[in-house]
Amino acid sequence: MTHRLLALTAVTLLALTGCGSTDEVAEGAATGSPTSEPAPADAAAAAAATADPAAAQDPTEAVVATALRAADLPEGWSVQANPVPSGADLADNPSLAGICGHTFTSEAQRTAKQPVVGVDPAGTAQLSSEAIAYATPAAATTAVQELVQAFGSCPAEEYTFEPGPSAEGLAANSVVFQYRLADGTTQVALAQARGQVLSVLVGEDPEVTAAAGRSIATRIAALPAGAIGG
Repeated sequence: MTHRLLALTAVTLLALTGCGSTDEVAEGAATGSPTSEPAPADAAAAAAATADPAAAQDPTEAVVATALRAADLPEGWSVQANPVPSGADLADNPSLAGICGHTFTSEAQRTAKQPVVGVDPAGTAQLSSEAIAYATPAAATTAVQELVQAFGSCPAEEYTFEPGPSAEGLAANSVVFQYRLADGTTQVALAQARGQVLSVLVGEDPEVTAAAGRSIATRIAALPAGAIGG
């Protein structure tokens, strides 16, 4: 199924970082600065920055290759990787669960994920991302469908949907949402899936978020079909 939704909806900027606990993430948002990096963060960011998507042999390698990297962002920006140990139990480390109170059945089908935060030249976290691997291509597609359902149920008093960036250049199975929060903050949520892999970005700058999504889309397209089930 192909989704091309250009109305925007909401995931909070830090609901998708997946690093540490929810409280830690919220604290980072409140201060406008990234949360503290785990010790392997630099190594994870370096590995992702050089990972060749065409060489990925399985969904776990695919999410490393498609994770947000500094090259996807404007000059002077950097990334903070928040690696999740290989084979870790993701049950208590949500990716999409809780968005506008929606229940995501797809969360139980996740097998790996690579959370990365984009940081502007001033050192402020501006873009949150996760590259997620699922047990089956159907589960990744379900995650996209559930995102649409969740965004459709966001309370009108908290989220105002607006015209957003074009989905041109994204993966065929993609959604783009832009919304204004009650405090006046504008955010863009962008998700795109192919096979067993889903990339999700949430940022406050529509142009930066859309450009990063298109850059990631080129790597998603380069993934071998045999490595991701489609």
